[in-house]
Amino acid sequence: MKKKYFVPLTATLALGCMGLLGGLPVVHADAIPPTTTQDLTSLGTISTSVTGLSDLTFAKAERKYQLHPITDLLAWTGFCHQGGRDITVQFADPVDVQHIQITMEQDPSQGIYYPNHVQFEVYENGQWISLETQDTSISTSNSSKTTEVFQFDSSTGVETSQIRLNFPVNVFVFARGLDVTGSTTETGTVPTSPVVSPASSGSTSFGALAPNSPNAHGIKNMLMVPTGSYGPLGTWFTGDFEPMLEYINSTGQAVGPLFDTMLFAPFANVQNTVDSWNAYLDDLFANGQELSALNDAVGMTNQSLNRPGYQEKVILSIPYFPYGMWNFGMVNGQPLNFIGTPADPNAVEARNTAMTWYVDTVLSRWQSANYQNLQLVGLYWNHEQYSFNKPGEQQMFQDAETLAHNHGLPLLWIPYYSAPGGTQWQSLGLDAAWIQPNYIEQGENADVNRIRNAETLAKSHGMGVEIELTGLDAPTRSLYQTFLNQLSTDGFDSGNVSYAFYDGSKLLLDAEQSGDPSQRSIYDETAAFIMH
Repeated sequence: MKKKYFVPLTATLALGCMGLLGGLPVVHADAIPPTTTQDLTSLGTISTSVTGLSDLTFAKAERKYQLHPITDLLAWTGFCHQGGRDITVQFADPVDVQHIQITMEQDPSQGIYYPNHVQFEVYENGQWISLETQDTSISTSNSSKTTEVFQFDSSTGVETSQIRLNFPVNVFVFARGLDVTGSTTETGTVPTSPVVSPASSGSTSFGALAPNSPNAHGIKNMLMVPTGSYGPLGTWFTGDFEPMLEYINSTGQAVGPLFDTMLFAPFANVQNTVDSWNAYLDDLFANGQELSALNDAVGMTNQSLNRPGYQEKVILSIPYFPYGMWNFGMVNGQPLNFIGTPADPNAVEARNTAMTWYVDTVLSRWQSANYQNLQLVGLYWNHEQYSFNKPGEQQMFQDAETLAHNHGLPLLWIPYYSAPGGTQWQSLGLDAAWIQPNYIEQGENADVNRIRNAETLAKSHGMGVEIELTGLDAPTRSLYQTFLNQLSTDGFDSGNVSYAFYDGSKLLLDAEQSGDPSQRSIYDETAAFIMH
């Protein structure tokens, strides 16, 4: 029978950056293998492999937590992102496995969470076969520091020459105390459970999101437009939008169309209160700026490009209302708090009320504005990950999907690279998603394989790709040029794949207006990539 238990850690641990050491797990008497069994762990060869896409940046981050064997009872071994891990124990001769266990740590304050399951497998007749999958028994939203033992037991034993533990790694997983016991003389049963498909090949190849895909909604090249803060950086006027709507060459001539979609999103420092969101909307719909300025700019570029009647596509954002926040403000005469109550422990009802209020408000103001040169084509979920550890998260995704669809609009998403839930965007209720490679953000440690990995994920999960620009200095320009060149070399041209462009705020505009030819080249090369 499967047994599960956990032990809250009350002592202070020496964690360093993410934590290495903790107390010994409490072992219950009924969890101790029978005395007739013997240790098998020391008889096997232990290896660990990545089940997702290998990433040098994540591999480097976890090296400092790979200083001890996974069998150590005191020191933790850390695993960082990259899909998941297979821990395999191979024996020279068949053995009778009766008990397998491994201890995991959860410490939310340090960003360490349990995997949502551990799968126990054996190798038989050339294939991996499932013995059991054990889900975590402790809520990942539990803020306490705890440990949990994941284990498999068999009264008859399982005859095999290899065992494997498989578990997902969304951010960091810490493990220790791998233990296998059984017999080298007894003969166990031969497993017959269904074959396990490797996690690395569990997805169907859809091809990357193409501009003509139905769920792309005509989005070819989308520019993210942050507003609501930072003065000039977050305030867009008609003249700011013109060089983004049409490519203006170095002699000042309008050559052709550039970005066909504008995604308006709030700066991260916009506060989660009714007053702050109303202020954000006042700014978004103010005359002469933001949406109004875009509408005017489209009218002007329609003349210079001779495209009468063209409407620029617009996407508006749905804020993320986090669990645990007090005093959101008054909505429909009622005060809202997201801290949770006995009747609504995850504050889902209160958060849904806030989300419904916001969506109804922003869409009402959009209708009233009646912009002749703009068309609203979607709503954007403004949270870049699916937080498995957050209370009510799945319900929030579902509620956002329902809200968007009730208004006849798709729900769109741009998760960061290796974001929890990122490649599960369809099952979460999103209509389309673009993956962030986060290549340039790695700076001097940037690895071009990150771009190729993002391409692989885009093709495997039907996603578009975000192109990122974070500065105009020489090192960043070089990385950006490598980024565009690699995409083109790999056949990820603008005409084949739907793109979202992130440029901080107005970096492409700064490049277009720069008197430095090397900076100006970033604007020209972006236009060449889009117009190719």
